[in-house]
Amino acid sequence: MNIAAIIVTYNRSDKLYNSVDSLFKKTIEPKYVVIVDNNSTDNTQDVIKCLENKYPQVKSIKTKRNIGGAGGFCVGLKYAYELGSSHFWIMDDDSYATDNSLSKLIKGYNELSELHKVGFLCSRVNWIDNNICEMNQPEPVWNWMRCFSADMQAIQVQSCSFVSCFFSREVLEEHGLPLDEFFIWFDDAEFTKRIARHYPCFCILDSIVIHDTPVNKGVYFALVNDNNLWKFSYGAKNESWYKFKKESPLHWLIYIIEKNYQMHQGSVSIKNRFKINIKFIEGVFSRRRIKSVKDFDLSNYL
Repeated sequence: MNIAAIIVTYNRSDKLYNSVDSLFKKTIEPKYVVIVDNNSTDNTQDVIKCLENKYPQVKSIKTKRNIGGAGGFCVGLKYAYELGSSHFWIMDDDSYATDNSLSKLIKGYNELSELHKVGFLCSRVNWIDNNICEMNQPEPVWNWMRCFSADMQAIQVQSCSFVSCFFSREVLEEHGLPLDEFFIWFDDAEFTKRIARHYPCFCILDSIVIHDTPVNKGVYFALVNDNNLWKFSYGAKNESWYKFKKESPLHWLIYIIEKNYQMHQGSVSIKNRFKINIKFIEGVFSRRRIKSVKDFDLSNYL
């Protein structure tokens, strides 16, 4: 396999170094590590130069503006695609590989591919204390244990986060890039759900990555406040679009009720509840277009 690990970063140079460094001196190393710098304003470029000098596998690309995680992964995937990579491993800039993260993904991919075509694989995501990371749990299918055994540490899932997501060139060609208009939030869920509608996808439980978030908490609309409103606004608009356009108006309505109940339970201010509900409505009327990796024009972003 010709594997490219793809990491999007913005103003997290300290964690970026550790993230990239964790990919090397392992049982299996990626052929390329593509770093997409989302026009950082800290010393990220200095760190990237240091990493490029240390590891010849590291390739970097800097966008002319911050295009969010969603846009950054589109840029990174296109760049890695043009390098001729056969498989892609998407990772966050604050996630750290363990000794067998990639080798276990490859082992699982090879064994599962003997049974059927595989859509994507993801790793088990732990927090820095090695307990499960609450934020990044994949969504299982109803019969998620069908493939699990002592020899095959895999459960079937229908979506995952981009903290560790592995898939082939063929799958990318068939199903297109993540939705760059999402900027941040639900871009990973939409992309992986899109793939899982066509092929079985799995979480490889003995492939472990560490997600170095400030706290080990899930993401709930009960937590909306003035500081994080911008991020929840993207989540509200993006998932609202998905629920209404890709599921049904009934799923959308249930989603709106659930999120408003969460905000009520969390005593979110009336002002912020109003702003989130505006984003729910905007999602219904927004347009999203899946872009082909072959037609994606990097020059629009660099």
